[in-house]
Amino acid sequence: MSSELPLPTQEELDAAYDELVEIHKQHLAQYGVRIFRKGTKKSYQLAMLYINQGQRVHKNTIAAVVQSIFGDWTDQQVRHLGSQDGWNVENIRGGYHVLHDPTKPSATFVNARARRQGRLSAQSFEDLKAAYDYRCASCNTREGEVNPRYGAGAVQMQQGHKDPRGASDDMDNIIPQCQFCNQAYRGDFTFDDRGRVRAVADVGPVSRASESVQRRIWQYLKRKFQQCGL
Repeated sequence: MSSELPLPTQEELDAAYDELVEIHKQHLAQYGVRIFRKGTKKSYQLAMLYINQGQRVHKNTIAAVVQSIFGDWTDQQVRHLGSQDGWNVENIRGGYHVLHDPTKPSATFVNARARRQGRLSAQSFEDLKAAYDYRCASCNTREGEVNPRYGAGAVQMQQGHKDPRGASDDMDNIIPQCQFCNQAYRGDFTFDDRGRVRAVADVGPVSRASESVQRRIWQYLKRKFQQCGL
């Protein structure tokens, strides 16, 4: 496996991680940023980024570090260091990752955490909109703004439903969506808290699909239910 940067020794990685533990204690723990047990794959992945702070490090280089210590190859967890674990890691197209100022948490992580806390305490749709910074969960357009993609009309927030089959007045089942996203998605899909499509909720998308797509769906379902004995 090729490497674009020199691979540090395990001792250098351990020393770097010790510094990260102190940084976490002083600057990041209060934000809920996750710290990993020393000697784990994630600890070495993060230490490699710290040693090369501010530089683009390819996932194959990080995987080579893990392989040099554990003997196996992995890179799938690197992209989660920022959005899920809270470190100030930027994922760049092409498989590159950059650790920026390690004393600051990932803005995406902090915003998502605040949003979750806002969702838990929301008593009204206004509370929920505030938790999302008055932005559409699906397209991120702010209420009152004009999005050129949608024409000249100002964006208004509507009560979208994470699961259109669920209770329409359950605050946990509601996400703010602009009128354009809410109308475009209809009741065809289910969403997560971030407004991302999770699954198909109705037959509408299938009925509107091309015949070739419908055939692939039919073949998939036929195999699935035959295996189940149905």
